[in-house]
Amino acid sequence: MASAGVPGLFPVAAYPYEDDNPDYGSALVVDSARQRWIVRAPHNHEASVRLESEHVILHSFSPGLRARLPFQLPTVVGSADSRGLKTFVYPEVPGEVLDIEELARRSHVVSPEREPLATQVGKMIATIHTLPAEMVQEADLPIYSNEQCRRRMLSELDRAASTGKIPSALLRRWEAWLEDESMWQFRPTAVHGDLTEDNLVLDGTLLTAVRGWHDLHVGDPAIDFSWLMSCPDQEFTDAIIEVYSVQLPHAPDQFLLRRAYLHAEFALAQWLVRSLEQDDRESVDEAVSMLRALESDLRESGALSPTAPGTTSGSSDSTSSAGRTEEPERSTGSTPSGSSTDAPRDTPDAGGTASGHGSSRATPSEDPTGPMPTIHRE
Repeated sequence: MASAGVPGLFPVAAYPYEDDNPDYGSALVVDSARQRWIVRAPHNHEASVRLESEHVILHSFSPGLRARLPFQLPTVVGSADSRGLKTFVYPEVPGEVLDIEELARRSHVVSPEREPLATQVGKMIATIHTLPAEMVQEADLPIYSNEQCRRRMLSELDRAASTGKIPSALLRRWEAWLEDESMWQFRPTAVHGDLTEDNLVLDGTLLTAVRGWHDLHVGDPAIDFSWLMSCPDQEFTDAIIEVYSVQLPHAPDQFLLRRAYLHAEFALAQWLVRSLEQDDRESVDEAVSMLRALESDLRESGALSPTAPGTTSGSSDSTSSAGRTEEPERSTGSTPSGSSTDAPRDTPDAGGTASGHGSSRATPSEDPTGPMPTIHRE
């Protein structure tokens, strides 16, 4: 497939590459000139659509724009059809992919040669969120207003509720936040849309590349923070959000983090719905187990008490005059679905929650006065 996709490429060796992703078959190919290539073949139509979307998006980054980015982007150099699905070939971006705990650990490594990793990540997110909306529009990618973002999630909530498999307390919690229109007064920005630790490539403590661009769109900036909600290192998360707040040309909206918690929790419901549509019983059972574990953690820590957000649909009494909500203590104990390991790569990245206090420019009012809920990731 590498030769078919890139004329003149003569493979001499091939090795497995990220073979734990069930949606793709990936290989590292070395050619006769010792150049290294990544070949990624989708296993299903949905994965093929994601790869083709990423191809279009990556081509929308002009050379001039790429040169201004503080990280590399993948570059598609060829493709080939197989069984109606398209395989893509990319030059390898050297580096490694780490779990979020290791990212946080490396962020504490002091080096005179480069900025702390948390600073690099904060700048990376701010760079993405200040990409020109015109670029997204010209690539014919989705552009959602803040109200459209809210209504789309409400529609997805209805679909999730119709499964009858989601604890009612979680549905009430999410509905309360979605019905609170004050939470959704944000400035739509370009967002990566699938930002997780799995899409960050590092060389030691240097963030070298960001990949996984198939869901680039204009929408809610909070979605690019949901992956951080699983981080057990509060200092790492706080530092990222502080740098992000300073880098933006405007202050982040005051409910950015609260919506990030919502996106992180709700990703489990989205995974459940998708698994049901695909008749994937194993994933359905796992999603149900993780949702029950989430509800248990939230209830045990007090987030689902009568005065906590989400216990009464559309309630506004749970929010103080400063916009703060009492959130439960972050749990680091194990659950049936695990507490500190990564989510399956075919699931949405459903992080837990970790508070993040921005700089004085941001001071997000949703920063809780109490500790945060945790979402356990398998």
